[in-house]
Parts: sequence; C-alpha cells; structure tokens
Amino acid sequence: MENVLIPLPGFELPADMPWRSGFVALVNDQLRKLRSTGHILPPRFFGYFFKKRVPISVGGSWTVSLDANPPVTLIPGLLEKITHGAYSIESASDADPEYALVHDRYDSACWLWSFEDALRFIEAYEPTFKQGDEEKIAPERN
Repeated sequence: MENVLIPLPGFELPADMPWRSGFVALVNDQLRKLRSTGHILPPRFFGYFFKKRVPISVGGSWTVSLDANPPVTLIPGLLEKITHGAYSIESASDADPEYALVHDRYDSACWLWSFEDALRFIEAYEPTFKQGDEEKIAPERN
C-alpha cells in the first residue's frame, strides 16, 4: 500500500486521551508487575486502531489492548461519519487494519495514515524535526 496520509480537519482528541483511554494506567500497572521503578511519560504521538472490535493504542514502544469503553469506542463511528465510510481503522480479524488514527497530543490534531507507516512514525524515538536537524541528516559537502 502507498504511504497515504489523510487529514481530518476539525477532528480532535483531547491531550489527555492516553489517560482517558486507560493506556497510562495499563502501562503503569505492567511496569509495577515487572517491578520497574518510575512510570510512563506519554509521548507526543499516539495511534489508535481496532482488531476484532478490541481497541488498541500505541505510544512509543508500548502497544496496549484497551478496555472497550467510551471515549475510545466512539472513535470508529465518528471516523466513519467524517470520512463517509471511505476509511476505517478497524479489522474484523487478527489482520492489521488498512489505516491507523494518529493523534498529536500537543495540538489535539488527528489524521489517518496507512497502518505500517503510522506505526513506524508513532514508535520512532524522535518522529519530528527540530530547527537545525536538516544539517544532521544531510550536511552540506564542500
């Protein structure tokens, strides 16, 4: 599949969605079970998708099956309405869905991205450029 990014103007999720969805609590519980010290600091970008009606969230290196409760369970219906059924973040089987919803917690913006590309972006340690990064990536050659 082609690397497709679909903007969703006007569709936003709250910055605290990782807490509302239960992601933070589930990860912190797992960290306690592993006898790890500390807690998760949610990254800027999160992804959401569904397999067999089970909501799944990705943040950094964590992928978590969430409890099927609002507000996360409302997302597929809202996306279907906004996109007129053209795009879906759901899979009826264990297969990956065609798209994932990407959420930027800094400005609440959301967009759809082809599944593989979305995960690659969300799981990246530094998925965005900062001013001056261009030189680190492609330094000018004299």
